[in-house]
Amino acid sequence: MSRSSWIAQQTKATRALVKFILDHGSQPDTNLQACLASLEAGDINKALVHAKLVKPHGMGGLSDWWPPVKFDNENPEYVAALLEALVNNWCRLIGLSFETEPQGSN
Repeated sequence: MSRSSWIAQQTKATRALVKFILDHGSQPDTNLQACLASLEAGDINKALVHAKLVKPHGMGGLSDWWPPVKFDNENPEYVAALLEALVNNWCRLIGLSFETEPQGSN
């Protein structure tokens, strides 16, 4: 499959993650924003350059904050779980376009 085979799904996942972060009062990572802009422009190679610079988990990563409850249908557990799900889905979909080496090749 082509590296860009999943670009529509990757764009939707990135857009949803950025929207969640903005809606909950934070600023998205600049490389995440650049990744989204590149995906929207159809440039998967540039998107992947930026995606590789995004730290999804751990200290200073996308998931290293407690999103505040902003809407009536939310509670702290819900927003934390939603952020985790959005970050994990973004990682999974972006990862589909990374080149991998065949097993056993060094």
